[in-house]
Amino acid sequence: MPNTTILIAAGGTGGHLYPAIAVAEEIRREHPDINVIFVGTRDRIEAKEVPRAGFPFHPIDIHAPRKSFTSLLTFPFKFGKAISDCISLIRKEKPSAMLGAGAYLSVPVGIAAWLSGVPIALLEINSIPGSANKLLARFAKKLFLAYTEAASNFPSRISASATVCGTPVRAGLGDERMAPEAARQAFGLDATCTTILVFGGSLGARAINEVMKECAGTLAAKGYNILWQTGRSTNVSELQKQFASVPNVHITEYIYNMDQAYRAADLVVCRAGASSLAELAQLGKPALLVPWSGAMDNHQEHNARSFERDGAAIVLRDNELRTQFSQTIFALLEEPERLNTMSKAMKQRDNPHASKIVAEWLMASHR
Repeated sequence: MPNTTILIAAGGTGGHLYPAIAVAEEIRREHPDINVIFVGTRDRIEAKEVPRAGFPFHPIDIHAPRKSFTSLLTFPFKFGKAISDCISLIRKEKPSAMLGAGAYLSVPVGIAAWLSGVPIALLEINSIPGSANKLLARFAKKLFLAYTEAASNFPSRISASATVCGTPVRAGLGDERMAPEAARQAFGLDATCTTILVFGGSLGARAINEVMKECAGTLAAKGYNILWQTGRSTNVSELQKQFASVPNVHITEYIYNMDQAYRAADLVVCRAGASSLAELAQLGKPALLVPWSGAMDNHQEHNARSFERDGAAIVLRDNELRTQFSQTIFALLEEPERLNTMSKAMKQRDNPHASKIVAEWLMASHR
């Protein structure tokens, strides 16, 4: 498939970005001759992670309109400029297809692709779709969904032929060639202790970080390892000083080797973004899920409750953490059989072929 290029618009958050990278990596494995180009913003996670994954990155200047008068006044011009820049990129690279992964930045890319006659596929990984994908659906040719119930939010023209494939997850996550004991030691933790992995996404989660400040010492004193990603929104240096004398607590702003972290973990405490849930399902990791209350249409709680109904997770809202977190996590840790049952239920939610399904459609598309 010589001289073929595929354009991917993804970023803003890891939840939008990593499934798109998983698709791109699948394309690269199957057809190394295909050129995959990412479009994103230069000040968010994609600017670092896309080049790290080995793909070309083209930045555009676009943000959702803010409520300030200046932002509202300048937004139409910036939006138009972003579309124009994307049209220029398309004319230069001549992509055979474009994938939009749901972030706001995908809107000008999608409009440029439509104006240029490039077939558009959308990847919606939440049970309640975001506004970017709902807007681009009127221009798209193909829709991929992680949740069947999301289809009702799209026009029947495209939802009728939607493919429910699950959420693409990067290959090699939780590499089984590394023993859990070795993975724990890689983070300076006790190789034999039950390990709790805590994270709230690349920006962090204040509610999770606050309750961990209160409980980490007690958990460590009872013989549990804690592997804790705080995210950028918390002063990690301050926390590291606070827990410097507490054994088997590893605190870091960002975990780059998440495959090792998952391999080390017996229980995961995290938000309920669709990308994180897909990773947990692939690896069969039981979870205590804390859905972000600020998510659009409360989609994280909808995602989380689906996993809770299947017995794969326990769900606590942000406002329940202070009163219920300690009791809930100790009850889970003290029942290994329950964790094992949750692990099996979590593994049942896995969709191992999601990346391949999306990649195959993109590779088969021609202008």
